Amino acid sequence: MQYRRLGRSGLQVSPLVLGTMNFGNPTEEEEAYAIVDAAVGAGINLIDCADIYNQGEAERILGEALKRNGRRHHVILTSKVYNRTGQGPNDQGNTRHHIIEGCEKSLKRLRTDYIDIYFLHRTDFNVPQEESLEALADLRQQGKIRYIACSTHPAWRTVEGLHLAERHGYPKFVCEQPPYNLLDRRIENEIVPMCRHYDLGIISWSPLAQGVLAGKYQDAEQLPEGSRASLRRVFRERVTPAGIAVGQQIVERAKAMACPASQLAVAWVLHQPGITGTIIGPRNVDQLNDLLPSLKVKLSSEDLAFFDELVPPGRYVTSFFNTAEWMKSKGI
Repeated sequence: MQYRRLGRSGLQVSPLVLGTMNFGNPTEEEEAYAIVDAAVGAGINLIDCADIYNQGEAERILGEALKRNGRRHHVILTSKVYNRTGQGPNDQGNTRHHIIEGCEKSLKRLRTDYIDIYFLHRTDFNVPQEESLEALADLRQQGKIRYIACSTHPAWRTVEGLHLAERHGYPKFVCEQPPYNLLDRRIENEIVPMCRHYDLGIISWSPLAQGVLAGKYQDAEQLPEGSRASLRRVFRERVTPAGIAVGQQIVERAKAMACPASQLAVAWVLHQPGITGTIIGPRNVDQLNDLLPSLKVKLSSEDLAFFDELVPPGRYVTSFFNTAEWMKSKGI
């Protein structure tokens, strides 16, 4: 495993990041434990989680997995706060109240004393960033978190946070976690240049475009039973005829290169400037093992030009920002 520096933190992290959104549904506990063991055994040292993944079940299962294998202190563990976690009016957002309460609950579910990187899952335009950053500063002072980061934030909002941190002595974001795959390259316009300028790492999500780039979908109207797109509307919106057409061309290119399309899609993300790593979310150990060789796939200038022909730099054919209120162009 060749590790990469995570922005200003200096942390060395694996380019493949284990995502845990599937833990608890559809991935059963014992399979999840096996995935964590296999991932850590393969050298993956960054594990991504969030408080809302399956209503906290993903955190609970991940915490149990790390307790069982005794590898908690061998990995960099993340979680996130922002989304609604209860029925009360204050059970969401980036208020001091929700951040502190959310962190305490995540620590209990994860069965750990600290979270290595704590993300603001989305930006909250209803709360001044000073309040959010001060709460995060207090949590770091208490030893409950070590670094802070942001996910799917507009570039200007991240820069504002960095400037506020500089002015008031708050901790600074060390990385951004945006959606990024061949179907949606919009982070190349502002987010990637911003992160490179301010030395922020980029841990992207959905490199397979929810399976579209792996050839999982043949028809946007006929969804495979049990597929992610069949589970929730927000996932369904990301499967489009235009995206499927691109995915089929990736499948054909992968055949010519004698590698699975899934590996080719992940390798493309890892070849892009500014990308520290990308999150893979296997449902089982077999899927994990299928994706691990992505690190060995080498792309030539001709290969990269082929991708650019399909979807030009900075453009998109399917929106993966459809959960971001600030992105007006949803592509749906």
